[in-house]
Amino acid sequence: MPGRGSSFVIGETKMSALDEYPAKASAEARAAPAVSIGIPVYNGENYLEEAITSALRQTAGDLEVLVCDNASTDRTPEIVRDLAASDPRVTYLRNETNIGAARNYNRVWDAGRGRYFKWLAHDDRMKPEYLERMVAVLDDRPEVVLCNSRVDYIDAEGHVFDQYDGILAEADHVRPSDRFAAIVLKSHSCVDFFGLVRRSAMENSLLHGTFHGADRAFLAQMALRGGFVHLAEPLVEMREHPNRYTRQNLSVQARQTWHDGERGRRFEVPSLILYRKYQEIVAREASLAPEERRRCNTVLAKWWFTNWNMVRVAVDGFSNVFPGITTVAENVKVRAFGAAPGHFTKR
Repeated sequence: MPGRGSSFVIGETKMSALDEYPAKASAEARAAPAVSIGIPVYNGENYLEEAITSALRQTAGDLEVLVCDNASTDRTPEIVRDLAASDPRVTYLRNETNIGAARNYNRVWDAGRGRYFKWLAHDDRMKPEYLERMVAVLDDRPEVVLCNSRVDYIDAEGHVFDQYDGILAEADHVRPSDRFAAIVLKSHSCVDFFGLVRRSAMENSLLHGTFHGADRAFLAQMALRGGFVHLAEPLVEMREHPNRYTRQNLSVQARQTWHDGERGRRFEVPSLILYRKYQEIVAREASLAPEERRRCNTVLAKWWFTNWNMVRVAVDGFSNVFPGITTVAENVKVRAFGAAPGHFTKR
């Protein structure tokens, strides 16, 4: 939620944080949809309309689409207002200043009312049956907290060039510690952060933290709170293009600034912050039995010796003095061992 004294815009109306609560109560008085689709965006005129349209064309139509504009300077406002004028399921929210990507992700989640929630990147798309298939799983299996499908990777023009399974299939275990181990120890691209999630499981969670790797920490926390389901059919499309976050923000400093502009110039070690978040969620997860908590702590002891994590911590530390070292180290690793699953080097 915005801090006291901050302000943002809903539609055409500027609201202060002090005025927000009556407006939210009024919104909650309306019938809540089954699904909230949250689209955080900054200068997304290139693909935003495709993303919103893919949500509105879902065969499961009991949804709301919440677009939170992080003070864009391009045509983003016009695009969303036009779509909102033609479909009442679209709500436009705008921050007066850029509050960083992480806070924008969390603000759009806070505005949602559905019992299920999905973040949708402004440059990605869902196939029409995505929500219908995901909702059916979550409705039928109350022990499941997150569901997603295989991903079609598309290029800047929308053409499919590869597929990726994500991590959910490998993390589909009964024991929370086994799910946690799969998320924490296996190399994967965090595409399942954009899956459909049970809102009750997201309450009092990390949501999107203000550090690189926050998506991985969120998935690890969800692994402790319930089961995962992976559908083999590709029902979502993720776009790989030169302006993608992972393409434009290669240094630790650039990534920190993207997540939270106030932290971009501080001395920080993102991989170490991620590890400490893992420790925190294991220590604080009330639902964990003592044996499960012990097993999770054993997983964290192994973390240092998997996926080059010990080297990564050192590189992240040095990058505060030598910003280019992260890119150099990653390029050396890719040349020697290939790109990590779900990552591409020639797009």
